[in-house]
Amino acid sequence: MQFGSEKKQTLANGAEMVTLCAPALHTVAFTAVLPFAPAEPAGLYHYIEHLFFERAGELRAEGINAAMTANGAEIRAYTTQTYMCFTFTCRKEVFRSELALLFSMLSQREYDEEELSKVLPVIRNEMFEDNFYDIRSGDVIRSLWYDCRYNLPVLGDIRELEQVTREELDSCRRMLFNTGMRLFLAGGFSAEDEGYVRETFGGMPLQPFAVPAAPKNGRAPLPAIRRGRGRELQALVTYHVSDADKELKLAAHWLRSGLFDGLDSAFYSFFGDWGFKFYSVEADFAIRGSELVFSYLTYIKKKERGLFDVLVSRFETAGEKADFVGLSRPYLYDDLILLPDNPERLCTHYAETWADVGETVTLSEEAAFCEGLTNARLAALWRRVAASHRRVFYLGK
Repeated sequence: MQFGSEKKQTLANGAEMVTLCAPALHTVAFTAVLPFAPAEPAGLYHYIEHLFFERAGELRAEGINAAMTANGAEIRAYTTQTYMCFTFTCRKEVFRSELALLFSMLSQREYDEEELSKVLPVIRNEMFEDNFYDIRSGDVIRSLWYDCRYNLPVLGDIRELEQVTREELDSCRRMLFNTGMRLFLAGGFSAEDEGYVRETFGGMPLQPFAVPAAPKNGRAPLPAIRRGRGRELQALVTYHVSDADKELKLAAHWLRSGLFDGLDSAFYSFFGDWGFKFYSVEADFAIRGSELVFSYLTYIKKKERGLFDVLVSRFETAGEKADFVGLSRPYLYDDLILLPDNPERLCTHYAETWADVGETVTLSEEAAFCEGLTNARLAALWRRVAASHRRVFYLGK
């Protein structure tokens, strides 16, 4: 599988960019990923993400929104525990206008009290919504990291954010602009468009990027099992790999897909044979440095808990026999060829793969890796996951 127009380059300031040009398309997608080291208080980077939308040079929030409306393209953003991401998709005729707007937002340094006062009410509302919904499984998974800096919520604590000073905000904002920056450009852009990206983002002053070593006084691990009340339970099974390498990180999607995606997956086949009629299972993985947490979540009746306890271990062995290649290849390898025709999805794919692996991976590199995967190799990787630190949590109503 070849992607001839794909190109990886390092810009003058040390940022890295991957481009894939598809001249026949009328749209262009752009994504900027800004990695960061954890900071105190938690939620500071998310606070800054909102500030970026409050001012861009002479424009205030209303003007920024009007500029996006005029271009017919919305700049979207999100913040995780390890990076901030900005992305947009637009008609190629307005690409440089939209890019200039994003660059102006990210280059903004000064904020008036008016802009600062607008952000905290929005964050309070996000925290309310976050607490309103039942997301206990997410809270449990976040608490598992051995590096305790990642145990804290992305939104932070509103009482701490209310005490943040301008100096802390400015210091944190500067830390975002470092040589870990990754840019992804895809679609029907021109050579002049690509040059404009190099001129703007490549001319942005960046500081060296390094994540400090994890503190040695991390949190004590959670107990293996939590019992819930009620007749129905969420059964959350987690596996914690502490030494995940590039191969395992790249293959984690294949393991998740082959074991859990679709009614013909190993999970439904195995548990179906034991009389479990699951409507759905939510399987996922997350990576922080060399730590990988692989998990699956499903609903059971409380009276089924004893049998489920036994079957968790048996499923690990049965999973080794899964047809990983047959179940995953059509979605995770064959579909790679579709990405160049969908710039928005391609840029998302680039960013998510970067987040998983910890380095930029082109489609060509990913395809070469996936082409060599076999059921035997994937079974061996699954054994690595299954042999790691397993915990089972029962979350009741």
